[in-house]
Amino acid sequence: MLDVAEKPRSAASGRARTIVCLTALAAIAVVSRLPQLSSPHLLLDGDECVLGLMSKHFLEHREMPLFFWGQRYGLSTLEASAGAASFALFGVGPVPLKIAMLTLWIVGVLFVFLALARTVGKTRGFWITCVLLVTPAWAVWSMKARGGYLTAFVAAAVLAWLLARDDEQSSTAAWIAAGILTAIVWLAQPIWLPGVLPLVAAALVSRRRIASGLAYAVSAAAVVTVIKLIPVVSSETWAGPPLGNPSIWGQRIRVVQQIYINLTGSYYLTAAVDPPGAVTPILATVWYGVLVALVLVQIYRVATRTYCGWSHLLFASLAATLAGNWLLLFARDARYLLPMVALLVALAGVEIGDWRDRGVLPRRLVTVVTAAALVAGSMSMLEFRNFSYLWPNPPGSLSESKRLQQVINAVRSHDASRVYSMNGLLDTQLIFYSNERVLSRWSNPNDRHPAYVADVDRALAEGQPVAVVGYTNTSGAPGCWDVPICTGNIEHLVGNPERIFTVDGKYFVYIGADRTLLRKLGFELPD
Repeated sequence: MLDVAEKPRSAASGRARTIVCLTALAAIAVVSRLPQLSSPHLLLDGDECVLGLMSKHFLEHREMPLFFWGQRYGLSTLEASAGAASFALFGVGPVPLKIAMLTLWIVGVLFVFLALARTVGKTRGFWITCVLLVTPAWAVWSMKARGGYLTAFVAAAVLAWLLARDDEQSSTAAWIAAGILTAIVWLAQPIWLPGVLPLVAAALVSRRRIASGLAYAVSAAAVVTVIKLIPVVSSETWAGPPLGNPSIWGQRIRVVQQIYINLTGSYYLTAAVDPPGAVTPILATVWYGVLVALVLVQIYRVATRTYCGWSHLLFASLAATLAGNWLLLFARDARYLLPMVALLVALAGVEIGDWRDRGVLPRRLVTVVTAAALVAGSMSMLEFRNFSYLWPNPPGSLSESKRLQQVINAVRSHDASRVYSMNGLLDTQLIFYSNERVLSRWSNPNDRHPAYVADVDRALAEGQPVAVVGYTNTSGAPGCWDVPICTGNIEHLVGNPERIFTVDGKYFVYIGADRTLLRKLGFELPD
């Protein structure tokens, strides 16, 4: 990355430069996300609404969140707390929740910079972090409220900063903190661990102090043990996500595809979404090429004995992340490769800096490459204003939030406040966007928050008007080519189809559903 010779400075001057760098990075992070925050396509997905509801309950002192609702893993206390704080300042809503998540991500990014500043210097660390800020892979996920992902990112970044300390600065307290942070990573999103452990191992070996290793191991084990003793749901305790891949060789092609989709940053759950512009897929392809080139560089370094300690260590973490994802997970969701991105950008920066120092790369070329990465990344951030995980929207159409509010208003205007949702993630969107004035459940009664299911079923049993809501068959929503997922053929199952009305051609609402209709639509109901 850009290389400016760093001259000795006083401690006060060094602190001032660090503060300037931190402030500039935070400002860049905020400005680069403004296109998304002001986008008419901005819409929390169903899982984000779960985190939003957890934050709301926390704010209202109704419960202290631990794990993501419906799971016994995915530590979400930090994210729910941040959401609650943002709601207290700005009110409950999608933008305040996004701001809270962005704030958490920025904290993680700043610690990435601090870790890099200790290893490659402030100047190079600053430019490497700038490139990370505008990398498409984090465009959307820097503001995703999805339970555990941002917690793992922040904890891993702080841990990297701790491990980058000089031997003289290491202490038992620092290693206890490192153990706690590792436990948090494990409890939040274990898929971050393969990339973290090589850094920990290298630091422990370099210190050569048995006491440090013991402090680290005991503190990590203690935190996990305490969490396992806390009842989560129905007296069950934390068990961790399901791990294991029964088809390792059979999924090799899908892993290759997964890497590319992650680098585009344009996906939803298991499906890729068309990139929001022309620059984003080009930049993702370039980063894929960089990944391949870095593998070749490592081979060259070993073959020619041109060693670089930080390069080899970062590559080991990157390789462990990719191998862990391939070997330990059967699902190929692109989000599971989020821990790869910072390692990839940091390794590229370290390599360019090292080749610059060796005189192989001229300074002007390094400047041009860095500037190109920043310009392309900034253009990609602008393109993400057009990102939509549901359907394409022509200019001038209703915003997604307004559409959903119209659905809620339609339900409420017919004296209904309980809804059966045809889509498994639309239910929590209706609850969050209505500020819990409308409660909803999906067809499966074993939902994220059983209290909502019980409340909706109780309204049906008491004869209150209940609604059925879903996407129209022509909405373009994921899966709507399969009619039962959308309307469920409801227009042919009711005697009064004129009472089915649509909102902007995307959602349908039917008021007055009974048990017979709901069972025909696939809802599991209590006897």
